[in-house]
Amino acid sequence: MSRRSRHLAHRLPLVITATLAVAALAACSANPNEGSGSPTTATNATVASGPLKSAVFVNPLPQYPAWRTIGDCIASEAKARGIDFTETGPTGGTLDATKMIQQIQQATANKKGAIITFPASDAFTPVLQQAQKAGIVTGTLYGDGGDVVVGPNYTELGKMFVDAIATRPGQQNLGLLAQSDTGQAKQWADGVMTAAKATSNVKVVGTVYTNDDAAKALDQANALLTAHPEINVMASHMGSVTPGVVAAIKARKLVGKVVFVASGADNGGKEAVADGIAYGAWLQGLCDEGKTILNAVADKAEGKTVASHIDAKETIGTKDDLTTLLGQGWG
Repeated sequence: MSRRSRHLAHRLPLVITATLAVAALAACSANPNEGSGSPTTATNATVASGPLKSAVFVNPLPQYPAWRTIGDCIASEAKARGIDFTETGPTGGTLDATKMIQQIQQATANKKGAIITFPASDAFTPVLQQAQKAGIVTGTLYGDGGDVVVGPNYTELGKMFVDAIATRPGQQNLGLLAQSDTGQAKQWADGVMTAAKATSNVKVVGTVYTNDDAAKALDQANALLTAHPEINVMASHMGSVTPGVVAAIKARKLVGKVVFVASGADNGGKEAVADGIAYGAWLQGLCDEGKTILNAVADKAEGKTVASHIDAKETIGTKDDLTTLLGQGWG
């Protein structure tokens, strides 16, 4: 899987770290929307107007809880709109981009009305373009290539992190762990820094990069804390770094002195919040996103005006409300 697809894999806080043989979902990606505030569509192909009759969701990880939630909510919304819906995806516990591409091609050959998927590598773009040229509406989650994209606005996400951190009393010296200094990772970091400058108590004092590689998280977290001992908050847009950051805080006996704002409740995020090591976790409205992408492709098929990029529904869950939010379909 490409560097782009690894970053995509962790941008949801779905955190597919353990199940992907990669280092990241992005949604988001080494860089699906380089230099842009939102993903771009692959084509402006004309779609025949009329009620959407059929749709298929090529699910990257049907057995993974977060993706299972998304798939179920797409299915329920399709049923409500009277759309013949099917779901496919790799049958194992790991993401198989080649299998997904084959299933998209099969859906194109079967003349499905709409195809929804997660673009797990650059190879998805030409395959989605083929579907679009065939008059099929395409929708993508957390990455570009579809006629409609549902995913985070990383600049606004950066501000959301700062807004949550700024509610803490006293000076907040913030250290960031980012995927890289390009693309969506840069958008997030820039959003954090811009928002921090507008506060009276949040200051970004250092940033390290892991390339969304979980194996680098511990070393980079330690490097950040060594270089900037004044740090009392760490934050990341990547679920892959959570175990490493938690381990660094524990090993340095900084529990209660340094807190973490994590990406997602999985991969140790929920436990870190419960233990007081993490102040909060970035969550997305998974069920809402599933319904949104289905309605977007259906509306586009009917000739309605639909935004090419729809921001994901997001929040920061803390110890006070994380369990409640997870029970409401956030993740």
